[in-house]
Amino acid sequence: MIDFRERLDTLLGYLTMYKLVIVGLLAIAVSALILMFTGYFVYSPVSFVIGTITTVAAAYGSNRFFAWLFGIRPHADSAIITGLILALLFSPPDSVLDGAKLAIVAIIAMASKYIINVRGKHIFNPAAIAVVIASVTGFAFAGWWVASPALLPITALVALLILYKTQKIFMASIFLVIAVIIIMGRLIIEGDLSMQVVWLSLTSWPLVFFAGVMLCEPLTLPPSRRQQLIFAAIVAAIVALPIQHAGVSTTPAVALVIGNALAFYFGSRRAIKMRFVSKKKESRDGYEFIFDVPKFTYHPGQYVELSLPHKNQDFRGSRRIFTMIGRPGDDQISVATRFPQKHSTFKDELLDIKPGQTVWGVRVAGDFTMPSDHSVPLLCVAGGIGITPFVSFAMNSDGRDITILYAVNSVEDLAFAQELTHYDVQVIIVTPDSAKLSVNSWKREEGGITKELLEKYATPKHSIYISGPPVMVTSVKRMADEVNVTDIRTDHFSGY
Repeated sequence: MIDFRERLDTLLGYLTMYKLVIVGLLAIAVSALILMFTGYFVYSPVSFVIGTITTVAAAYGSNRFFAWLFGIRPHADSAIITGLILALLFSPPDSVLDGAKLAIVAIIAMASKYIINVRGKHIFNPAAIAVVIASVTGFAFAGWWVASPALLPITALVALLILYKTQKIFMASIFLVIAVIIIMGRLIIEGDLSMQVVWLSLTSWPLVFFAGVMLCEPLTLPPSRRQQLIFAAIVAAIVALPIQHAGVSTTPAVALVIGNALAFYFGSRRAIKMRFVSKKKESRDGYEFIFDVPKFTYHPGQYVELSLPHKNQDFRGSRRIFTMIGRPGDDQISVATRFPQKHSTFKDELLDIKPGQTVWGVRVAGDFTMPSDHSVPLLCVAGGIGITPFVSFAMNSDGRDITILYAVNSVEDLAFAQELTHYDVQVIIVTPDSAKLSVNSWKREEGGITKELLEKYATPKHSIYISGPPVMVTSVKRMADEVNVTDIRTDHFSGY
């Protein structure tokens, strides 16, 4: 029986993270527009529509211009997201001059991606840095009017979906808990603690919108989960404390800009220039793509976000996340993916990539990595193309005890079969068919992944790692929770 989480995983799997944010922001904008028509907001609905079109058009157009100027293919989704955020932060324009100011703020946001940039990696959240620059110069001031009790239900729903999709719910929770504790502490010290004041303080401050839409912007986050939690705590403290210095107060935008600077210090300081070498068919509908890369730091199991802008791109956009296959320090890495009958224009472009063509890895991150203690045995449960992080685990096993339960619908779907034979890992194929395995030394378990199967191969000393399609990961995680194992880690492949 498919539970709610599995249905949600299936639904969200149709959208990339960027498209989900766009849909969510549009939902908030439409809700705000309805409230304007009812008179809840004093803003003119026409002014709001004009202001939204202005910021989105200015962000989109300037993004294309700066990309052309710097010789980079533009990422349209990012520009649309920034334009929509700015439309929800700045009051709708009352005049042509106000509209022009909004357009200039959007242009500043896009310019920051290309000018405040180190080796192809922008440092600051574009909307946040634009708000700070506009405020410090006195050019324009964001009212953060999206922070309204009436918009809180839709904002909270959108934030929750985005955070669930990006697996940042815990990080956002840390931010919200710390911010609320500090705000409550301030109210107690000031003697203003009452239900009405608490409610107004929490609903009139853009904590939920900020946490769900801006804080989790992936390219400006630190790479590891521990660093992200520290980042969230620092930003929460700055947001909630009334600090003022040299005419600048700690607004949410200022807090995020400070946090972004710290995140940049912790993270990879450049985009990765990847030169395509060749591709290899790994399964019935799966391919491996091999790239020459400069030496850079990463850990087996981490992912790279590839940017592959192309003409006539579909709704899914031009960026995807792939687990890196390789050994840190080598001059090559590879990625792998499936090509079902109906797939995205991104995959069409990837399949047609030519040797020597350059692809940019705009982000390296992830915590789906092996434990530092080499004595901990690992039970790795893979579904389909979810085998890729475990290929990297095997390549970098260094004497670890690794068992892989590899679940596929058919042996024809097995990927990296020959690759895995080169390493000292135990592989058990879990499949409902009875076709002969290509590797005689491998074991076979008939059917699918079950609780009994996990109990057969897992001991209390094991760490269980689960990787594959979201529905499979959710289902296996639920079963693993009932097994006598304390360390369970998950990774999933979605949005393709």
